[in-house]
This record gives sequence, structure tokens and C-alpha cells, in this order.
Amino acid sequence: MSGKIIAIFFALLILIVGGGMYYLQVYYYYREVTDAPAVLELAGPEGQPVQIPVRDYQGIYSVSSPLANRACFTTDPATAQTATLYEKPTPLIPPRWFDCFDVGQLSDDIDAGLAKTYLVHKDIAPKIDAVLAIYPDGRAFEWRQTNEEAEEKRTID
Repeated sequence: MSGKIIAIFFALLILIVGGGMYYLQVYYYYREVTDAPAVLELAGPEGQPVQIPVRDYQGIYSVSSPLANRACFTTDPATAQTATLYEKPTPLIPPRWFDCFDVGQLSDDIDAGLAKTYLVHKDIAPKIDAVLAIYPDGRAFEWRQTNEEAEEKRTID
């Protein structure tokens, strides 16, 4: 009988710890951006910033990882035409509850050339770039991803 009690105890303990880990990874470390920017600066030619207007901003960031930032908004795509294009965009998956950022559709559209990707900021954190995708209708999606330096060394500082 005592073996069953110990087994039930450990099963419950595993469920509680697993649920806690899930909550921490999906909800606890994320925060919604409350002060939406009116303008976003992209990397431009010869280091000159290119400013684009921002409307209807929804964004999240993580207190535990510089890679966890995501944003969805609308802008005027014509204002980004002189910004630096980004060579190898790889949108990262946001938490499920941040539903404006559909990484599957965004990745497919980037591959099909339906959205252009731009460099927002190189090395916004060590070996991490901020990237933006803009559709011709003005929908825009920002994320952070590891850059080529991190890929070469397979590490993030």
C-alpha cells in the first residue's frame, strides 16, 4: 500500500512541476508592450536610419531572452524602400496566445516573395538581429533572430 502512495505522490509532483514549467515558458516570462512606438527606425544605407510610421501596434517581449520579442503593426511600405534588406530571415515561433503573429504563414509568404524583410538593428543583443517583414498592404511583423556570427559558432553569449 505504501508503494502506491509514493507512486501517486511522485506522479502528482511531476504533473505540478510540469505544469509550472509550462506556465513559466508560455506566460510568466512574457510581457505585453504597453507604450507602442509611433515610429520605428530601420537600418539604412551607410548607417543612416530609415524611419517608418507605426500604427495598430501589438508587441511582446521577454524578461528572460532577447530572442523572444515579437510585434505586429501596420505601416506605409513605401517608407521602407531605402532600408537595408535582410538576407536570411527566419521568423521565430511566438507563444500561442500572441495570435497576430502567424509564423507559418509569414515564413511561407517571405519564401514566396510576398513580404520583404529588412534589418531593423544589427546586434541588438550579442549575435542577435532585429528583423522586420512588410507586406505590400502595410502589415508588418518584427522579431529577433540569431545572426550569421551565432550560426558560425553555434553559440549565443
